Order: sequence, then C-alpha cells, then structure tokens
Amino acid sequence: MTGALLDKTMRDSLQQKAASIGELVGESADELPLSNESRAKRNERRLAWYHRIENGVLDLTNSFPAGTEDYEAKQLFVFLLELRRAIDEDPGGTDSAGSLALAAAKMLDVLRRMRRRLERSALDNPDEAASFVLAQMSALKATDVARVLGVTTKTLAAWKTGTSVKNTPERAKLVAQLVAYLRYAMTPTGLLMWFENPADALNGRSPLELLNDDVSAAWEPLITYARGGRGQLAS
Repeated sequence: MTGALLDKTMRDSLQQKAASIGELVGESADELPLSNESRAKRNERRLAWYHRIENGVLDLTNSFPAGTEDYEAKQLFVFLLELRRAIDEDPGGTDSAGSLALAAAKMLDVLRRMRRRLERSALDNPDEAASFVLAQMSALKATDVARVLGVTTKTLAAWKTGTSVKNTPERAKLVAQLVAYLRYAMTPTGLLMWFENPADALNGRSPLELLNDDVSAAWEPLITYARGGRGQLAS
C-alpha cells in the first residue's frame, strides 16, 4: 500500500473503515455476560457482535488495491479467526481464559498500524506533507516552521493558501514523516527543539543541520532517530 496507489478519497475511506472496526473490536469488554442474561442469549449477542466485525473486515480488505495480499489485511484475518475460535471455545461466555480479549487486542494493534501506514502514505505527496506539517506545527512562529521546512516565510504563506510545493518537495516529505513519528510524544515546541538540538545519535549534530546539508542523505539517520523517540541530546 503506497501513497501512489491511494488517492485522498480512498485513503480517507479506508481510515474511516479501519476506525469503525476498531470501535467494534473495542467493545469486547461489553461482550461479557450480563447478570440477567441466559447463556443462549449471551452467545447470540456475542455472535452478532462477531459478525459485525467480520463484515467490517471483509469490506475493509476488499477496498484495498492489494486486497487480501496486503500484509496487515492478512494479519487481520488471522486474528479474526482467533476471535471466532475464542468465542466457539467459550460457550459460557465468560472469557475466563482471556482468549477473546487477547484476540481483540491483536486486532486493535493491526488496525492501529494500518491507520498509521495510511496516514504516512499521504505524506508521499509533497503538498499533503507540507499541509500536515503546517497543521501539526501551527502553534509555532512562521519563522520557526519555515526554518524547519527550509523555505522562506513568503513561501510558507503561499503553501498555506494552497500553492503547490515545488522547490523543496523531498524536504517537505521527510519533515512530515519525522513529525508523524514524533507528534504523539511531543508538543509543537518539543518538535521544534527536536529539530534544533544536537544529538549523540547524530554524532553531535542536529536534525536541522542534516536537513540543511543533504536531504537525501538525511533520510535514513533521521527516520531511525525519530523512530527511537526523542533520543539523547548531545552532552
């Protein structure tokens, strides 16, 4: 699944479908027995819940260009089968062994990875990448955001009005990927500090220095550093 294969409409649709399945799977705690419910009614309710998830997974998978050949779609099916097995092997409906909860947790993990991958695929488009960075760093001064993206504030203002990113497309894409990895753990100010501060993992240099030197050469070390979180600042 790549950004080149998915336009924004399809990507948004897939994101919504994955989110809807996640909400259904997240209801697993509600599938525990109710005090005033017969065993037959309880099993009927759980199977109805399972079939809603199954229909959602089938719809999501069929919407992917790669279909069931998509790696995470395959994983989703594997854990869907685990979920059904957990239900079939638990006629009492108590999930005392925790098998149902475990299968549900595995499905949620796959759905989270799938949604993150869909999000990152959008960032292969420099225009969407720039828009993403502008949205995530909107609380910062324009001069700071422009410095991270390697453009003037005039160019930044033009991008905000919808002007296409033509002069620094690779940098916009790389910065967007980095921000996507870091944004859940950092405030906008923290993101700016991450780009500006020297780090031991980068041989005492800052991410901004690497970006300014050579964007192509900066991809691997910066993505690796971002995946590891904030990392250690240089002493």
